[in-house]
Amino acid sequence: MINKTIRNLQLIELNILNEVIEVCDKYNIKYFLDSGTALGALRHKGFIPWDDDIDIGMTRVNYDKFIKITQEALSNELFLQIRKTDIKSPYYFARVRKNNTTYMEWDKRNLKIHHGIYIDIFPYDNIPNNKKKRERFQIKCELLMKIYKIRSIPDRYKKPEKKLKWWIVALIRRMLHYIMCPLPINFFENILDKTFRKYNNVETKYITCLSYGGPYTFNKEDIFPMKNLTFENKIYSTPNNIDSYLKELYGDYMELPPKEKRVGHEPYKLTF
Repeated sequence: MINKTIRNLQLIELNILNEVIEVCDKYNIKYFLDSGTALGALRHKGFIPWDDDIDIGMTRVNYDKFIKITQEALSNELFLQIRKTDIKSPYYFARVRKNNTTYMEWDKRNLKIHHGIYIDIFPYDNIPNNKKKRERFQIKCELLMKIYKIRSIPDRYKKPEKKLKWWIVALIRRMLHYIMCPLPINFFENILDKTFRKYNNVETKYITCLSYGGPYTFNKEDIFPMKNLTFENKIYSTPNNIDSYLKELYGDYMELPPKEKRVGHEPYKLTF
């Protein structure tokens, strides 16, 4: 995508974000800028120039409240995408999409779902204090997340490559997808839901977004109480110790990636 196209996309996403934040503020739903959006706020005071999405995070309690009230609270221009509102949705997190637009990802191109331009809302869950127990739990959740994705999406995330290995992996994934198809997606979703929420009624020092599918661990003191940072000339909530938060995700986050890696998600189809 050319820079002008990226910027137009970013501005639409920013409008979605601002309406979502209005709802959060109105109903006292706590959120924070998440992952690349948090990085953009700190390093660029706005979007990472080549980034083409917005992410926000919430504790599971706030996320559940958000899901409960948001669809009715949003304007008619926006759509809350979860499996209850979009039965074929393959995500174990929420997206708020703009109606009458298109941001279609390559691997989702054949799914009959709402493909509008979106922002992501990720739930964060408690994880064990004991390191070994925590690591085992996260490995289990990562495996469950991979299984859920294969059941939900038959295609690989990456676009086709002219390599035999790519096609072999793609074929295996499709076979696994169709083998699992007799089991309803609700079966897998319920397992995820029960597992991910396991420690939410226990006081722990640590929290993470298990939907990432990676072994990231955040100290709650690094996220709460949240601080404010400027993102695109407005003030938003961000993790309390954003330096520690971003180091867990990206390591040396202030070092820019090489030019060839300064790319976003590169949608299969995009219309404004």
